[in-house]
Amino acid sequence: MKNSPIILFCSILLCQVIHSQTIENTGRPIAEIFTDFHYNISDTSKTTGFGLNRAYLGYSFMPGKNFTATIFVNIGNPEELTPGAKHRRYAYFKEASIAWSKDKLNISFGITKTRIEDYQQKFLGKRYIADTFQSLNGYGFVADLGVAVDYKFNDIVKADFTLMNGEGYSELQLDNHLKTSGGISITPDKQWAIRIYGDIIHLNGIWQSTLIGFAGFKNELTTIGIEADYKSDLDMIEGHNSWGISGTGGINIFKKSELFARYDYLTSYTVPGHFIEWNQLKDGSLAILGFQYTFSENVKLALDYQGIYPHDPDKHITDAIYVNALFKF
Repeated sequence: MKNSPIILFCSILLCQVIHSQTIENTGRPIAEIFTDFHYNISDTSKTTGFGLNRAYLGYSFMPGKNFTATIFVNIGNPEELTPGAKHRRYAYFKEASIAWSKDKLNISFGITKTRIEDYQQKFLGKRYIADTFQSLNGYGFVADLGVAVDYKFNDIVKADFTLMNGEGYSELQLDNHLKTSGGISITPDKQWAIRIYGDIIHLNGIWQSTLIGFAGFKNELTTIGIEADYKSDLDMIEGHNSWGISGTGGINIFKKSELFARYDYLTSYTVPGHFIEWNQLKDGSLAILGFQYTFSENVKLALDYQGIYPHDPDKHITDAIYVNALFKF
């Protein structure tokens, strides 16, 4: 079953090629690379050096008649492997989807993007510097196997709905449980943006849900965004509820130069019968402060400080100086 989306992807492409000989087929290659050099200041358990955090290679094929087919291969980070696994680079499908668009409606099927963080990521535009709040804290997956529907009511209101396996893009097995999500995005003008998102899944007698509210402001000088996140029964353990906030902002000091900052705060609830928060070892704050220079839409470079400040008094602060680079086409 793991290969079914790929088989479907290839089958539909073949059908489109056969039945659309009179239509001009178009497409484009896609690549995206996140790399960095980091110097750890206070954490002696980690090494200083170069890192490759993302290497996407893919192709977007447009055979006509409102269809688009996209496939992405991601070269994974060895640090993401399970404990005990052989230390290596590995590849997996991050996206293998078929999309159909007409007028105000878009439908995507296969391994496709979820909607939990995609809107905020595009609005703030600094994913290459650090993971989103949701990815860092296990609130959801950026991609999954299923179907996603987007509808534009007008220039102000857009809505999205997804029905997915809930396993993420690296675990595609079927288990008779589906995650449902819905979101609404409101842009009253070109500067302001508001988004509300929620999802829910029922597994092993536990209802797990996520609720996110985001507000942002952007003009030629500044970018400001703040979101509040809540997750119930994290890791499918009853009572393991968590919440946090993430705020970021930037000021364009020159045409291609920007000063930016980000602050995350994560905390968890105290399970009845216990005296401390269930996730105290991971609860804490993240602070990022830096300078970004945009050579073009395809090349960006940032010099920044990143620090993690745990709530647990027995844990030490870990911080580092980074040089982050984004290359894409």
